[in-house]
Amino acid sequence: EEVGAAGASANFFEVLEVSAHRGRLFQDGDDAPGAPATVILSHAYWKRRFAEDPEIVGKKINLSGFPFQVIGVLPENFSILHPDAQFPRQIEVWTPLTTIFGAIFGVDEYSRMPRGSHAMRGFGRLKPGVSMAQAQQDMDTVAAKIQEKSPNYYDFEGWGITAVSLHDDLVEEIRPALLVLLGAVGFVLLIACVNVANLLLTRSLGREREIAVRSALGASRLRLVRQLLTESLVLAFLGGAAGVVLALTLLRFFNLLAPGSIPRIGEVSVSMDVLLFTVGCCLATGILFGLAPASHALKEDLVNSLKEGARGASHGLKGQRLRGLLVAAEVALAVILLVGAGLMIRSFSRLLDTDPGYRSEQLLTLRVNLSPARYSEDSTRTAFFDQLLQRVRALPGVRSAGAISQLPLSGQAMSGTTAVRQSQTLPHDQLAGEIDRRIVTPGYFESMGVRLIAGRFFDDRDHAQAPPVAIVDEEFARRFWPQEEPLGQHISINFGPDRRWREVVGVVAHSRHNNVRTIGRGQAYFPLPQQPFSSMYLAIRSQGDPEPLAESVRQEVLRLDPDQPVSDVAAMQQRFDDSVSQTRFTFLLLAGFAGLALLLAAVGIYGVMSYTVTQRRSEIGIRMALGANSGRVSGLILRQGLWLLAVGVVIGVPLAFALSRFMRSVLYEVAPTDLTTYAAVLMVLILTGLVSCLFPALRASRTDPARVLQSE
Repeated sequence: EEVGAAGASANFFEVLEVSAHRGRLFQDGDDAPGAPATVILSHAYWKRRFAEDPEIVGKKINLSGFPFQVIGVLPENFSILHPDAQFPRQIEVWTPLTTIFGAIFGVDEYSRMPRGSHAMRGFGRLKPGVSMAQAQQDMDTVAAKIQEKSPNYYDFEGWGITAVSLHDDLVEEIRPALLVLLGAVGFVLLIACVNVANLLLTRSLGREREIAVRSALGASRLRLVRQLLTESLVLAFLGGAAGVVLALTLLRFFNLLAPGSIPRIGEVSVSMDVLLFTVGCCLATGILFGLAPASHALKEDLVNSLKEGARGASHGLKGQRLRGLLVAAEVALAVILLVGAGLMIRSFSRLLDTDPGYRSEQLLTLRVNLSPARYSEDSTRTAFFDQLLQRVRALPGVRSAGAISQLPLSGQAMSGTTAVRQSQTLPHDQLAGEIDRRIVTPGYFESMGVRLIAGRFFDDRDHAQAPPVAIVDEEFARRFWPQEEPLGQHISINFGPDRRWREVVGVVAHSRHNNVRTIGRGQAYFPLPQQPFSSMYLAIRSQGDPEPLAESVRQEVLRLDPDQPVSDVAAMQQRFDDSVSQTRFTFLLLAGFAGLALLLAAVGIYGVMSYTVTQRRSEIGIRMALGANSGRVSGLILRQGLWLLAVGVVIGVPLAFALSRFMRSVLYEVAPTDLTTYAAVLMVLILTGLVSCLFPALRASRTDPARVLQSE
């Protein structure tokens, strides 16, 4: 099987302040040239592969054809979480850097690697009191010394060392989306609380006479406030308890929707911290939104309150205005959420319509990583993949097949390298640029559906003894030859006197490699026979569903080499879907919150208008007795409801304009002030308001004036 591996310096775990679960971790001398090959196992791998063997320390295991001695097991809770595509998603074995570099690159000491290699990432712990700004100054000094020492590699602009917080680097991409969702949750909570406050206010207005009687009989204001707040808190905690039960039920569906790119998403649970937070929310909302009904019920003028109660007009104009204000606040909050959801819908639609530079349908992909011990010669690597592709192309249902060193959307990225172009006219500091390097076989571009812009694809002419050639993408050509014809130009990624120049024979469309959202650096492609590589992804275009081909391809690999594993098998469409999963996750949750907010706002409008019709029943009966028809009565109620809606929209739209700018980082090709989205939101709100007011208006129009006057 293939396992995720990483190399580390001797003091790596010491910097991270990690202790071994069994045995020991790396120490001085383990990464020295000629040191014994040692390995540390992750706790999960020790448990899965070796059944938690207590005697594992000291035993030898075979990695990539080389024997390694196990010296320790990491603790169960240790993991390296990192967004870098070069970092293995799940590291199961750790070896010293010298060992892994020797196995892969044939270098006995990693310090002898060329300065142009960017295959490592450094970790460091700051001294107490040292800021990131101070650390960056130190790194700038180090970078300047490296550049001075190795001018052949760093004599171009743009080089440097960037110091960033590991936490910030880890959550940089997901933090904006989570903050947007947190804001959406807060708005939904506010809308729900406003609805409850409105109901409590209506209830307190109906109890105004009761409160006045209690006060007249000697109840203190504190006791009355305590009674009303107690009722509010009981409602809040009952709702909170129901919410916790619902959360436990929905958590499994949440984990199914959540993308794997969210750090530690598998650890999400209704923990004690969550329960304490819920209790705090219930307490805060119960008190905050119970105060308005309580304060309104406690009028100082008991005589007037008792008289109003006797007249049946206990609810007065003041209460009606307060209820209307709460409904307008609901609508304003709903506008903000609907605008956010609308922007995410537009953004997700644009993302799905994006051309990634290849066709993902009917495409099977898988990885074959050859053992450096068995395939140490360049000719054996090239021969293996040539034979494998010939066998795969002969399988029933296969239209074409090719291979590439780093497949788009696979999480694998070749470290950036510097390309230099030949030129007799440009100054030296304009000859080079940072690019991504890919190694491909003939048939790869055709299988992936990558568009040829100029020149040709690789074919049998580009063998190991042929003149070196390269294919570049449109981003590379735009960067290096903005005013020239790329075909026939020469580039190199080698430094020094043995520089090997390659002729550009083709220009292809840019492939979005790390994710669908981002246009990456320019890409240069080299033929496998001229730059053999041991780890390749196969891209197999099928005539139908590609997934049934996986087992047939696996069998062909085993026929060539029974000890060769196949890994990372997936349809390209699945990789595409996974790439947009974070945007889809944000879109679905935000759309759900917006729908809930719209429903709550509609319920709020309906409740207020229905209550208004009940309170104005006598007025409506008199109006109809004096000649008002049902249409005028319905219009009266509709106008009042739409007026509340308009006030909420007038308040909500400017707030949405102000707050939507915080969504800029999670949007794709959509401006936070997109007028189409705002127009659609207004149409939805108007329709919702009309539906919410329709039933109260119809009920008002069917009022029987004779019965109303008789009851009065």
